[in-house]
Amino acid sequence: MLKVDWEKRWEEKFEERQRLLREDDTIEYWSKRSEDYSDSRRTNNYEYGHKVLSTLMRYEVLRSDSEVLEIGPGPGTFIIPFAKKIKKITAVEPAKGMIKKIQENAKEERIENYEVIHKIWQGIDIAKIKRMYNLTICSIVLWMFKDVFHQIERMEQSSKEYCCIVTGTGNWDEEDEKLWQKVMGNAKKPDYGEYLLIYNILYNNERSPNVKIIGYTSERSVKNMVAMKTAFFDRYIELTPEIKKVIEEHVLKGSYGGKCRKEAKAAVIWWKVHDKKDKL
Repeated sequence: MLKVDWEKRWEEKFEERQRLLREDDTIEYWSKRSEDYSDSRRTNNYEYGHKVLSTLMRYEVLRSDSEVLEIGPGPGTFIIPFAKKIKKITAVEPAKGMIKKIQENAKEERIENYEVIHKIWQGIDIAKIKRMYNLTICSIVLWMFKDVFHQIERMEQSSKEYCCIVTGTGNWDEEDEKLWQKVMGNAKKPDYGEYLLIYNILYNNERSPNVKIIGYTSERSVKNMVAMKTAFFDRYIELTPEIKKVIEEHVLKGSYGGKCRKEAKAAVIWWKVHDKKDKL
């Protein structure tokens, strides 16, 4: 039986997504998304972050004296719930809009035991943070990296105990499919499915990943959902007044009481860092 090259498959999907883009200013994109993303991650008092935290605490990946490094923290998805239960969390975030939201949300929750490093993850000198953290974690971030296993190895080099990757279990739901067809017609959709690829990449590279599937609710205001969808499609097509109207009408149709709610699932994948020779 031929061995599947999962890393090659990942690279092919990455390149395919890049070809579909009209523009690729990822950092600016996430700054634009800071308001709507914060709206969704604050749902049910940071339910998503709390469920990930609860999983890691239950399996003794985290303790009250743990120090955590997070890659791509968004608006404080993990910072807010984690900081209340552990010693400290440090996050690497390049988008100014997201950093502003982290600061606002942390102040609101009276969180102080956190730090934000304003850099891209690739710009971090791993030799300077070697084995500094009990856990290195990222959530829905790895799709941005073509050299995904190299970045996973960098995560491992920064941790002395565990690494964790949290990712969605699906790709496009029915409503997102419908809106894509309304806006883009028969144009090929980008594939953001990570879960199975990441699991198999880890397994094929002699890691022993643990997996726990969690369910959570995401909620945004109609205004923020429209902003999210508009920013997303702006990456693939020039937005005309007609397209913007299509997006607004679609979002309004799926809303209730001025809110857009969505039930979702995510895979919490964690593993013990291998005691191998560092490749620094």
